[in-house]
Amino acid sequence: MMKSLQILKISAPFINSPLNDIFNKSMLSGTFPTRLKYAIVKLLLKKGDKENVANYRQISLLTSFSKVLEKMIYDRLLKYSETNNIIAIEQFGFRTSSSTEKASYKLIDDILNVLHNRMVVGGMFCDLQKAFNCVNHNILLTKLEFCGITEITYKLIKSYLQGRYQRVVLNNRSSSSCSKWGEITHGEPQGSIFGPLHFLFYIKDLLQKTNEYSKIALFADGTSVVITNPNPSNFGKTC
Repeated sequence: MMKSLQILKISAPFINSPLNDIFNKSMLSGTFPTRLKYAIVKLLLKKGDKENVANYRQISLLTSFSKVLEKMIYDRLLKYSETNNIIAIEQFGFRTSSSTEKASYKLIDDILNVLHNRMVVGGMFCDLQKAFNCVNHNILLTKLEFCGITEITYKLIKSYLQGRYQRVVLNNRSSSSCSKWGEITHGEPQGSIFGPLHFLFYIKDLLQKTNEYSKIALFADGTSVVITNPNPSNFGKTC
């Protein structure tokens, strides 16, 4: 059976012009098409007991047209963030020319430098569970506006976040069952083009909570903090 993306590629010469018109009008008006805001959610078992819902990852299957439009907006938002240095260099996740190896190298290098200077060193390692589900739309929009994303672009992203619907589809060997459509009022679709970049904007303020005795390395929803102090008796106060 031919997948929707394959059909899209084959049909490109015939649908290119109307799609350009729709997408250009969407970006000029600041309105994300309503029909592109519906997602089918599949549940993938990560680990542990199959009967425990918390052990499943929610993957949102979005339409191919939605991802094309998302990519157009994503490229412009990413270029803006890089030009204005909005996303800190300490963030290694969801970025080009970055990797877990580079994040690990920075963390180890920070620790070794502290030990070389004969200082007390400790660490805090945090992992945010179901990170994309934690994104509050109002807080995200406020942060985007604070970063200078206003007017039509702000309106377009707000339109993308609001009025979204999803339903869960369970595939069994003999049948397929699904839930009713429900509106998404919190979180980002796991599997979207936009989601990772929105999440980086959402957590970028974590770096403002550090001081001269702490260094931080971020990789997506994982946070590693190296804590130091020249005076062992004050080490606890630093934490």
